[in-house]
Amino acid sequence: DYKAAFSWYSKAAKQDFSRAQINLGYLYEKGLGVKADSILALNWYRRASGITDDIEYTSAIDEKVKTIAAQQNQHFKQEIESRDRQIEQLKSSLNKTRKQLKNRKQLLHDTSEKTRELERQIEQQKKAGTDTAELVKTYQNQLQLVKQQTQAISALEHQVVKQQEQLNRPSIEIHELPMFATRGSEPSLRVRSGSTAHVVSGRITSQSGLQSASINGRRLSVDREGLFHSAVPVSSKETMVTILATANQGETEKLVFMLITDETSDISESFASKVGRTAKDIDFGQYYALVIGNNEYSNYPELKTAVNDARRISALLKNQYGFETLLITNADRYTVLSAINEIKGKLSEKDNLLIYYAGHGEIEKSTKQGYWLPVDAEKGNTANWISNTAITDLFNTIKAKHILVVADSCYSGSMTRSSIPRLNTQMNEQHLQKWLKLMTKTRSRTVLTSGGLGPVLDTGSGEHSVFASVFLDELEKGNGVIDAYQIYQKVSIQVERKAATEGFNQIPTYAPIQHAGHGGGEFLLVKG
Repeated sequence: DYKAAFSWYSKAAKQDFSRAQINLGYLYEKGLGVKADSILALNWYRRASGITDDIEYTSAIDEKVKTIAAQQNQHFKQEIESRDRQIEQLKSSLNKTRKQLKNRKQLLHDTSEKTRELERQIEQQKKAGTDTAELVKTYQNQLQLVKQQTQAISALEHQVVKQQEQLNRPSIEIHELPMFATRGSEPSLRVRSGSTAHVVSGRITSQSGLQSASINGRRLSVDREGLFHSAVPVSSKETMVTILATANQGETEKLVFMLITDETSDISESFASKVGRTAKDIDFGQYYALVIGNNEYSNYPELKTAVNDARRISALLKNQYGFETLLITNADRYTVLSAINEIKGKLSEKDNLLIYYAGHGEIEKSTKQGYWLPVDAEKGNTANWISNTAITDLFNTIKAKHILVVADSCYSGSMTRSSIPRLNTQMNEQHLQKWLKLMTKTRSRTVLTSGGLGPVLDTGSGEHSVFASVFLDELEKGNGVIDAYQIYQKVSIQVERKAATEGFNQIPTYAPIQHAGHGGGEFLLVKG
């Protein structure tokens, strides 16, 4: 009964129970038992996270940003639909012209036949000595008609050629908002400050088929659907990108646009420094990590990078972040659950636990239940699989204040629910310190996944998976106190782009773990 739930959650939320505030925000977000209101949902999510300054204003701004993004998306859709309508109109016009041409040719044929018949009649009357003046006049009129028909046919043939060229000319689309490929203009696209490369994704289509395509002079690989993904080096504040496409009939199209470095992303770097300065006198508790990497499966294809990922992450957490780590590789179900119980016994209510899992994952189609697969897992038999529900139940019995799961496996997104908006990077140091202290006292149960409800890449970055490579890089670059959500923001963009270069759609997620007792806190890592 969502209406009853809304009533009770409202009462508890107003008394500052963070769990109730989160659940109330969820009801507002989904419109369960109450009219959907995204701004009120954000308000309650923020209150649960300890953010109270200008909360209504900040949530309204966030909602406005979402609205603008939706409008941009709608504009992009309208542009595509407009272009498709133009193509259909051009096809219709071409078919109409071809029909007119066919009729004209038939009329020319009939007129020519009639002219030849008049020539025969004139010759016959001349031989018979009959007056031919009337026939000659008719004949001359017919010759004029033939000339007119021939000129009309020539004009129509020229029109058909032009329309066919127009139809065959390649169309280039860039799949990044708010940019859309328009001929004769140079739109721009902002990229993150510090980026050394940007993956350009889009689509090239041509009615006659595509002969070749290039980007900045390099061959561009285009699949059967016309889709392409290509990394473009970013070497300065402005980088020009030129895409050339040639159709099978020789028609060409060119799109030129600029990649412009977005200096505003430097805010995240200054924010990290601000967090470091304000965290000196805060007790963050002890840090523990269970790191699992499975390559050698009995009944599933072997993986190549999971063990390497686990070993490097375990060493980095231990040496640079001060974690007490437990590393297990190629583990069966008993070993994994035993390791969780072993580390569980060490944790106090002030401590932090990070669990990293790299290995196979599955999802049960009828229930949408996600599973981690130990090396003894059997296909079609869930007996040795480890369900997300079982992991969540364990988390409810663990004393640790903060738990972060980092899951690099297929279907790992099934652990999450709606994400919670995070800290405002413009917060001053006084409020930031207050927030950090609140986070150390507030329970968190969150998960960072390498993808959503679908497969993820095992390779793509040498000895590591695409996700692990980027995650390791961000941990290496980290300094001082690091908000897990900030890591997610950076990892998500890079993983999506790197996966795109492999022709793969993979988008990491970050959210509270379902039913695990998340209280609105945040997992904070402390380097050094």
